[in-house]
Amino acid sequence: MKYASIMGRVSSIAIMCGASIGWMGVAHAQSAPQDGGEIVVTAQKREQNIQDVALSVTALGGPALQSMGRQDVTALAGQVPSLQVNQYSPTITVFNIRGVSQNDFADSQEAPIAFYNDEVYIGALGAISGQTFDLDRIEVLRGPQGTLFGRNATGGLVQIVTAKPTKTLQGFATVTVGSYGQVATEAAISGPLSDHIRARLSGTSNFHGGYIKNDIGPSRGGTRFYGGRLQVEADVGSTGKLLVKLEGLRNDHERSSGSYSHVSAGANADGLGFKLAPDQNFWGTCPGCDASGYKDADGNPFTGSYDLDPRFDRKYWSASARYEQDLGGVQFVSVTNYQDLRKHYAEDSDMSPLPVAIYTTGQKLYQVSQELRLSGDSGKFNWVVGGYGLKIKTHNMYRLDLSKSLGVTEDYGGTQNTESLAVFGQAEYYLIDQISVVLGARYSWDWKRYDFFQVESYPDGTSSSVFHFNPTTNPDLAKEKFGNYSFKAQVNFHPSEDALVYMGVNRGTKSGGFGVQAFRPTDPSTLTFGEEELTNYEAGFKFTMLDRKVNLNGSLFYYDYANYQAFSLVGLSQFITNRPANVTGAELELQVRPVSGLYLSGFLTVLDTRVKGITLPAGRVTDRVMPQAPRLSLGGLVHYEFPVGPGSLSFQTDWKYDSSQYFSTFNAPVDFEPSRVVGNARIAFTTNDKHWEIAGFVNNITDKWYRVYNLDLGSSFGESQSTYATPRWFGGSVKYSF
Repeated sequence: MKYASIMGRVSSIAIMCGASIGWMGVAHAQSAPQDGGEIVVTAQKREQNIQDVALSVTALGGPALQSMGRQDVTALAGQVPSLQVNQYSPTITVFNIRGVSQNDFADSQEAPIAFYNDEVYIGALGAISGQTFDLDRIEVLRGPQGTLFGRNATGGLVQIVTAKPTKTLQGFATVTVGSYGQVATEAAISGPLSDHIRARLSGTSNFHGGYIKNDIGPSRGGTRFYGGRLQVEADVGSTGKLLVKLEGLRNDHERSSGSYSHVSAGANADGLGFKLAPDQNFWGTCPGCDASGYKDADGNPFTGSYDLDPRFDRKYWSASARYEQDLGGVQFVSVTNYQDLRKHYAEDSDMSPLPVAIYTTGQKLYQVSQELRLSGDSGKFNWVVGGYGLKIKTHNMYRLDLSKSLGVTEDYGGTQNTESLAVFGQAEYYLIDQISVVLGARYSWDWKRYDFFQVESYPDGTSSSVFHFNPTTNPDLAKEKFGNYSFKAQVNFHPSEDALVYMGVNRGTKSGGFGVQAFRPTDPSTLTFGEEELTNYEAGFKFTMLDRKVNLNGSLFYYDYANYQAFSLVGLSQFITNRPANVTGAELELQVRPVSGLYLSGFLTVLDTRVKGITLPAGRVTDRVMPQAPRLSLGGLVHYEFPVGPGSLSFQTDWKYDSSQYFSTFNAPVDFEPSRVVGNARIAFTTNDKHWEIAGFVNNITDKWYRVYNLDLGSSFGESQSTYATPRWFGGSVKYSF
C-alpha cells in the first residue's frame, strides 16, 4: 500500500524525455548505437546489454567522451540525465545525482555519490579529477546502489572503465590545441607480450594558461597536469586471468588554485548573503563594496585583482590487482587496491588586492581495499555474494590566515581513521520466462576515529590553548561505530524481447562521521554527524522499437530520506547536520536512429526536492530545496555522419537546459543560480581506414557565464566566492590510430 501511494505521488510529475549520452561508443567493440548496436555495461557486476539492465543507468563510450573535447569533469553534467557536478577547483569533485550530494569541501569527507575506477572505490574527493583518460566507457547509475556497490552509493555512482590490454597490437595518439594556449595529449599502446601476457600503456597531459585575468599579477585558472597508466594482463591456466594496474596523476604547481570571482554581498535578516547593488553601502565602506572596502567594478567573472599567487600541487597513485577464476559454473573475482594521495592547496579567499584572508590545506591519505566475490548464472537463476574490506587514513591540515585583517590565524585539522567491513548478496530468479524477482541485501560496519585540534595564533607570537577532540578527551564522540543494512527488492517484467518493465524498493546508507570547524567549537558534539538512509521507491521501463531504431527508457521515483547529511557554512565554520528529506522525480530517455548516419537523443528530468527543518544562521527554522537540484533539466544531441571523398565527415552538437537552482542547503539569495542553456559543437573528418581523424570543436558556444559552485561569505567577509564554468573554448585535434 505504501509503495502504491508513493508511486501515485510520483506519477503526478510530468514524465521526462531523455537519452543516454549522445554518440555513445560501445564496450567490447560492438557497433556504434547509431547503427543499432548494443551497449554492454557492468552495472550489476556482470556484463549486460544496457537495455536489459533493470535500473536507471547511462553509459558513455570512448567516442562519446572524445567528442566532448578536453573539458573538465563538470562537462559530464551536460550529457547525463539528473547529473550535476560540483568542482571546488581541481582539489575536490562532488557529483550530484537526482539532488543527492554532500557539498562539504573538507578533504576528509566522502560523498554519497560514489566514484569507482574499474570496480575500485575512490574515497578521496581530491583524487577524482584527471582519471578520465584512455577509457572504454563511463557508467552513471542513478538511485541507491547499496547492495552490490555498497559504500556511500546512497544516491548512485559514477564508474569509469578503462580500456584494457588487447591481444593484437594497437594504439592511438591525440594532440589537442585550444584556447589560452592549450596543448593536451592522450595516447595509448596495447598488445601482446607473449602468448598469455598482454599489456597496455597510456598517458595524458593538459597544459594551458589562465582564463581569469589578474589585473595585478599572473592569470588564474591555468593547468599543468599529466598522468599515466600501465596495465598488464596474464592468463592463469585455462580459466584464470590476472590484471595488474598502476596509475599516477600529477598537478604540478598549477595556478588553478582559488579561481574564484568576487561578488560583494550583504547579510539579510536570516543571516544569509545577498548580492549588493552598485549603489548599496551595506558595510559602510563604500557603495557596492564588501566589508573590507573592495568591489569588482567591471562585473566580469573572468577578470579580477588578486594579491596572492597561490598554487595547487597533487600527487596521486594507485595500484590494483584483479583476479578472476572460473571454478566450473561459479566465477570467483578478487579486487585488491592501494591508493596514495598527497596534495597542497592555497587560495586568496577574499579575491581582492587586500590581504584579508588566505586559506591553505594539505592532505596525506592512503587507502587499502579488498573485495571478494562469487557469482553464478544458470539462465533462470543468477546470483552474486561477496565481502568487502576498506581502510582509509587521512591526515589533513588547514590554515585560515586572518592576521592582517582580524589579527588572528586559525590552524586546525588532524587525522581520521576509517575501517569498514561488509557482506553482500543479490539474486535474480525467473518465475516464468517473462517475470523475474530480484532480492539483495548488504550489511556494513564502519569504525571511525578522529584526532582533531584547533589553535589560534596572534601577530605578537602568542597563541591560545590548543583545543583537542580525540578518543581520550571525548571518548563518546571521537570514536564511533556504525552498522547498517541496504537492500533491494524488485520485480522485472519482460513482455517481449525488446521491452522491460520494473518496479521495486531499494535502500542505501552512508555512515556518519566528523566535520571540520575553523574556530573553536563551543559544543564538541557539533563536530559529529549521524548516518543517513535513503529508501527509493522506483518504477521504470525500457523499450526498443521500430526495428531497433528507437530506444525509450523512463522511470518514476520517490526518495524517503532519513537523516540526510545537510552541509552548511555558518560564518567561516563548516557544519553537517542530519535532517529528514524527500525527492520526487521522473526521467525519460530517448535515442533515435532514423536513417543511416543520423543519431538523435534527448533527455528530460523533473525533480521536486525538500529538506525539512533547516535552522538558518539567525535561528529561523524552515524547509529548503536540495542544492544543485534544478526542478527541470532537458538536453538534446544531434550527430550526423556522411561519406566525403576518402573518408567521412561528422557533425555533432549537444545542448542542455537547467532551470534555476541553489548551491547551498540554506538557499541563500547569493547562492541562487538562474536557469541556463549551454551548448557545444564538434566537426570531424575520419579517413576510411580509421587511421586519421582531424577535428575542431567549440565548447560553451554562446559563451554563457554560469556558476558551478558558490560559497556564501556574506556574513563574514561581505562577499561571495563564485566558481564559473570555463568560458567559450575553441580547439582542434589530430588523432592517429593503428
